[in-house]
Amino acid sequence: MNDVIVQLRAALAGRYDIQRELGGGGMSRVFLATETALARDVVVKVISPDVMGDAGADRFAREVKLAARLQHANIVPVLTAGDANGMAYYTMPMVRGESVRARFCATSRVRWRTRMAKASCTATSSRRT
Repeated sequence: MNDVIVQLRAALAGRYDIQRELGGGGMSRVFLATETALARDVVVKVISPDVMGDAGADRFAREVKLAARLQHANIVPVLTAGDANGMAYYTMPMVRGESVRARFCATSRVRWRTRMAKASCTATSSRRT
């Protein structure tokens, strides 16, 4: 078992039951969890330990704040954010179904990018009103 999931389970024990890793990218890792108080599935995103320095932590904090401001029917909202034993994290509802990667590969790239750009513009402009 990898160290990140062990640390995350210990840090969030009682609040979230971390089940398994769903994936990760350049600066973060994503885990499936159950929020114990509400008995619902959520996704927990944490900053990867290898980018935990000041620049990585600042970038992750900006990502969380930006994601929390977005409001649109097609964007999954941020539920909570925090720091647990030095691990910055945020949670979002678990959405079952096709991954964005699978959707991207199955759909015309131009058409998909156009729809995503329109959704992003709508989400950012709706918070200004």
